[in-house]
Amino acid sequence: MISAEIDAARHAKSNHIFINILLLINIYGISGEEPLTGKAINDAFMRTLFKPEIKPFNNERILSSFSSAAAFSAASVGAPAAKVFIMKPPGHESEKHKLGLIVCIGIVAGNMIEGIALLPANLASIGSISLIGWIIVVIGAMSLAYVYARLSTVNPQSGGPVAYAGEVSTAFGFQSSILYYNANWVGNLAIGVTAVSYLSMFFPALQDPIPAGLACIAIVWIFTILNFMGGSFIGRMATIGLVAMLLPVAGTAIFGWFWFDPQTYTANWNTSGAADSEAVIRSVLLCLWAFIGIESASVSTGLVKNPRKTVPLATLLGTGLAGIVYVLSFQAIAGMFPADVIAKSGAPFAASVALMVGDWAAPVVAACTVIACLTSLGSWMLLVTQAGARAARDGHFPKIYGELDHRGMPRKGLILAASQMTGLMLLITALNAKGGSAASLFEMITEIAVLLTMLPYFYSCIDLLRIESTSQQGRLSCIAAVLGCGFCFIALAGAGATNLMLTIGVSLVVMMIYSWRMGTVQANRLRFAAQPISSSAAGS
Repeated sequence: MISAEIDAARHAKSNHIFINILLLINIYGISGEEPLTGKAINDAFMRTLFKPEIKPFNNERILSSFSSAAAFSAASVGAPAAKVFIMKPPGHESEKHKLGLIVCIGIVAGNMIEGIALLPANLASIGSISLIGWIIVVIGAMSLAYVYARLSTVNPQSGGPVAYAGEVSTAFGFQSSILYYNANWVGNLAIGVTAVSYLSMFFPALQDPIPAGLACIAIVWIFTILNFMGGSFIGRMATIGLVAMLLPVAGTAIFGWFWFDPQTYTANWNTSGAADSEAVIRSVLLCLWAFIGIESASVSTGLVKNPRKTVPLATLLGTGLAGIVYVLSFQAIAGMFPADVIAKSGAPFAASVALMVGDWAAPVVAACTVIACLTSLGSWMLLVTQAGARAARDGHFPKIYGELDHRGMPRKGLILAASQMTGLMLLITALNAKGGSAASLFEMITEIAVLLTMLPYFYSCIDLLRIESTSQQGRLSCIAAVLGCGFCFIALAGAGATNLMLTIGVSLVVMMIYSWRMGTVQANRLRFAAQPISSSAAGS
C-alpha cells in the first residue's frame, strides 16, 4: 500500500521534478550556502522528490515524505515504519548531559578568568595606566556580552560567532569559521603555557623551554581524552576550575588593598616609555585577552538546556563577574609591588597571596592556578571543537570535523585540534629553545589569538544590527552593537604593525580561498544543469 502510494505520487509529480531541481539549484546558486556536487546533488534530488517535512514525535525530529502519511501514522501507533526516518538534531545530546545555568556561568567566567594568571606580568611592562585600558575593555566586553545575549535570545545558533557571521554573508561565515577556529586552538596554547609556568614552582625543570613545551603537549592530549566524556563533564570541571582560580584572584581583589601603597601605584603609572595614549592602546589588546571566551555559552548552544534563557544570563553574569574581579585584582597588584618585580614573576598571583599571608601560600596558590588553567583548557577545547563542527555542517570544513559520537561530541575534531596544537607547540618550543620567558611567550600567543578573533566578533555585532535595525524595541541592541564594533577597532589599533599586517593578510587569503571555492562550485552546478538538457535532446 505504502509503496504503491509513493510510486503513484512519483508519477504524478514527474513533469515537475526537473523544473523543481533546476529552481532548487538556482536558489542555492544565489545563496551559495550549499555546494551541490556529488552527494549534495543527490540529496537535492531526493528533497525535491519527497518534499520532506519535519514532525515532532517522542521528543525527536521525524522526517517524513509528503506522501508517507500512512507510514507516519503507523509509526505513531507502534506499527512497522516505512519511509520514516528518525533524525537527531545536529549536536544532539540527551537532556541529562546538557548544561544548566550555573555550569554555563562557570564556563563563560572560567574560560575568561582562568586564562589571566600571567597577565599581570605583561601589564606591568605598561604600568598601572592600564586602568584606563581596563575601563575601555570592560565597556566593550559588556557590549559584546549584550550582543551575544541578545542574539542567543532572538536567534539562537550553535556555533556562536561563526554562525552569526554566516547569516550576514556566506563569505563572512567562511572567513569567520577559519579565523575563529584557529584563534581558539592557538589561544589554548597560552593557557597551557600558563599552567606549565605555575607548575615550574613544583618542578623547576619546567623552567627550561624544551621540557616546558613537552609538558604543554602532554597536557593538551590528556584534556583531549577527557573531552571524550562529554560536555556536561567538561562543564563541571570548568566550574571547579573557576572556584580554584577565584580563590587567589578574588582574594587579591578584596584583601590586597590592605597592602596597597599609593606611592608604588603612582610610580608604576607608565613604565612603557611611550606616550600615555600609546600605552593605553597597547594595554587594551592585552586586557581584551582576559575577556576572550565571552561567547562561550553561545558557541555551545547545542549543548545547553533552554538556551534562549540560559545563554543570555550566563553571558551577562559571567562577563560582569569577570570584569569586577579583573579591575580590582590587577589594580591592587599594581600598588603592592614595583612594576619590575611583577614583570619578572612567573606566578604573579602566588606572589600577591604570599605577601598577604606568608610564603607558605605561594605553592598553594600555584596549585589552584594550575587546576584552573587545566580545567579551562578542557572547556576551551570543547569550544574549539564545537566551532569546528559548526563550520563542517556549514560546508566550510571537511566533514570529519563535524562527525559526532554518541555523546554529541566531535571526537575526531578534538583529535585534529590537539594535533594542530602539538605541531605549533613543537615549532614554538624550537624557536624558544635559545631562551625566553613564559611571559613573553604568553604575550606573543595571546596577541595572535585576540587579533584573529576580532573579525568574528565584529560580524556578530553587525548581524545584530541587521536583525534589530528595524525594530522599535531594538535601540539598546543597536547601541551595544555599535559599541562592540568600536571596541573591535580599538583592539586592532593596539596591535603591533607586524601582527596586524599578518592578521589582515591571513583574512584576505581566506577570502581568496572562498572565491576560488565558490567558482569551482558554480562551475559544477552549471555542468550539472546542462547534462539533463543534452540528454533529453539526444533522446528526441
